[in-house]
Amino acid sequence: MTDPQAPNRMLIVRVLAFAALVMLAFAYVAPTWWVSLTAPQYPEAAFPQGIRIHFHMDGVFNGCKKVEIAEKQEDEALNCKHEMDAINHYVGMYPIAAGGPVERLLSPFVFTLLGLMIVVFVVPGARRRTIVMTVGGVAIAAWMSASLFTEGGHKYLSPNYVYDVVSTMDLEPDEYESWSGIEMMRQGYDEALGRYFREIEVNQRSVEIMTTATYAAFGGLIVSLLVLMWGVGRNKIVYWLTVLMPILLPVFFIVDYAAWLWWFGHSLHEMGAFTLKPFMPTVLGQGKVAQFFTYSYPHYGFGLLAASSLALALAALLRRKHLIETGDDG
Repeated sequence: MTDPQAPNRMLIVRVLAFAALVMLAFAYVAPTWWVSLTAPQYPEAAFPQGIRIHFHMDGVFNGCKKVEIAEKQEDEALNCKHEMDAINHYVGMYPIAAGGPVERLLSPFVFTLLGLMIVVFVVPGARRRTIVMTVGGVAIAAWMSASLFTEGGHKYLSPNYVYDVVSTMDLEPDEYESWSGIEMMRQGYDEALGRYFREIEVNQRSVEIMTTATYAAFGGLIVSLLVLMWGVGRNKIVYWLTVLMPILLPVFFIVDYAAWLWWFGHSLHEMGAFTLKPFMPTVLGQGKVAQFFTYSYPHYGFGLLAASSLALALAALLRRKHLIETGDDG
């Protein structure tokens, strides 16, 4: 007997998936997390939010705003990303740009793939899902390959990512015009490692390790695309991965963010002016390092990620109920 609620149920599934897709897109361009430092030398009147930075999926950006008070005149807002780097290097901590170079580089391809997976999840019929996944997967693979490996390929990367790298390195357009995405990552990472702590051989080894990690991540994405193309229309596990992976994105972000914070706190350079024992920077909440209070909290971009995950979880539950009760793949 046909369930009279089945059409409405699938409509709700598609509406929830579309809402999740929109929120995922906005989350990519929104600040995901913010971190702030406060200290006596940064009075609240002049620095109402402390020395603040915003983490995006494709870069780290200044979170300080221009302050208009009688005691302090600014033509433009203080670049708090540079200020935080300057503060951190005194205790031997590497610049912020040394964190997550592969993740920031590959973020547009990962998010596009996750968006494609959401679309595929609600496409009716095994054959149609395979076609959509194959066409979309080939397009992502071609875009990613051109961005990473062709001369001038950086032009196909996230504009925010390119701006973050070249503005931090203070480059003119003609100085990076021919760079591929891989070359931009290498140059940016090398500059970050050597900005305060110039050990050419040590830094070069680190650059090579991160380059290898980029190739491995690229290969992993290609393999993932092939598995999805092959299995999304014929294998139940692969099909359900198309919704499970986007649901788990907030968890992946926090794990990756915490891992890089651990690296920063346990990779203190001996050239720092002050010596600290290795420590774990605060992932969530308030902490204290020397005379600095640290604050680390989700921004509205993370809220969008969480809301997208919730919408997809509801869609997945309804989709599963629909399949169990009707067996309809539509």
